[in-house]
Amino acid sequence: MDETVYEALGKYVDSLSNSLHLGTALGRVYLEGEPLTPANVRLSFFFSGKSIEVSSLWGRKKHGALYLKGSPKVRVLHGRVEMVFLTGKGRVTVLLKADRGFAKVLLNTALQCREGVSSLRVRG
Repeated sequence: MDETVYEALGKYVDSLSNSLHLGTALGRVYLEGEPLTPANVRLSFFFSGKSIEVSSLWGRKKHGALYLKGSPKVRVLHGRVEMVFLTGKGRVTVLLKADRGFAKVLLNTALQCREGVSSLRVRG
């Protein structure tokens, strides 16, 4: 495994102990419309006081990892949730399969965020 995978795993463990776990959902992450993750990857969501953190680790033979932190714009579209983070690398879109309850949690939490530009680390 490379540095990004270890960093994402470390951020995930840190988030478990220092942040509020919002939930987990299946989804996909895109950077400027290009996929960053495989389809239906498990994404974990945390609230760290000023921002939402998204973590994911995947793969058995070819490992991948994602860590995203910031203040997203959130929309609910027919049982799917769209979260848009603006990063220095471009527009990151997270599309999720989420029930109404989890969608509402993400909407309400995003309103509490005050972080500026989002950050993104990805490998895979």
